[in-house]
Amino acid sequence: MIGVARAVLDAATGATPERGITATAADDQLVRAVAAGERAALELLYRRHAPWLAARLAARTSSRDLAEEALQDTFLAAWRGARGYHGSGGVPAWLWGIARRRLASLARRQPRVALSLTLVAEGVDPAAGPEEAALGQDASARIRAAIEHLPTDQGQSIRQAAQATGVPEGTIKSRLHRARLRIHQELQP
Repeated sequence: MIGVARAVLDAATGATPERGITATAADDQLVRAVAAGERAALELLYRRHAPWLAARLAARTSSRDLAEEALQDTFLAAWRGARGYHGSGGVPAWLWGIARRRLASLARRQPRVALSLTLVAEGVDPAAGPEEAALGQDASARIRAAIEHLPTDQGQSIRQAAQATGVPEGTIKSRLHRARLRIHQELQP
């Protein structure tokens, strides 16, 4: 990833060579050096913050490509906007704010995918490979089978079920608990 970031930076910025930035420099110092055009400072910020930013971005989207693009855009935006950093919230918070906005902007540009209602009902992910699709269909079949094994007197409150069956409410609650356990067992592979 660092190679990609360097290529993006070189193409977009025409950065100046390093001027003695050390790996022990504080984040604030690095941002000031980035604002002065020092690419080495940006590389250090990238090495320091890209791993956790990448993980947080990946957790917010299902598209790995989108998360990686947002990460690259984040550091390009940091390069371009370092002069606007005033140190009020800390560099990690500043970078995360940029990353969130870049991810949201990129996500808005993504084409919306229309899902087939049949695929949704079957629990099939249209982007899934054959093995994942088969596992999804198997899980759907197991859920349907578990539901079919449930008693048919559904849709009533506990009080209504107790009155209709002539048993205490506590018994209805116990039966519901056992039914949930049975569903859980049915759904185990």
